Amino acid sequence: MTVRMVNERLGGYGVLKHAVNNSFDLALLAEKGIPKAAIQHLADSAGIDAREIIALLPVTPRNLLRYDETDLLSNVVSDHLIALADLFAVGTRVLGNEYFLDWLHREILALGNEKPIHYLRTHAGIDLVKTELGRMEHGIFA
Repeated sequence: MTVRMVNERLGGYGVLKHAVNNSFDLALLAEKGIPKAAIQHLADSAGIDAREIIALLPVTPRNLLRYDETDLLSNVVSDHLIALADLFAVGTRVLGNEYFLDWLHREILALGNEKPIHYLRTHAGIDLVKTELGRMEHGIFA
């Protein structure tokens, strides 16, 4: 996990209100909760619509409407948001931002002819997509 990149994608100290220097800080942040504003910041940093990020989170969009931008998300939602930020950082490093976003919406043979975006609703799915990106980074294509 690239802690610095995850921190930046979630808005840094300005949004998170906590210094994030290592994985322990991220774990503590996930436990305490991340402000709702980090969702929009992640969407902006990835170049996608916030609704697409929200659709990947274990919370209903209607429930999120009740939150103010500074309200803290649950530890489950926060943890998932951190995992998505990490995946987007890896994907951008491996493929570049535009190609990565395109790749997320294409059927990939190595992923059972499914679109990678369909796997991002669970941690197991995020790990699966991240593993595929790692293979691509090292020149191993299925």
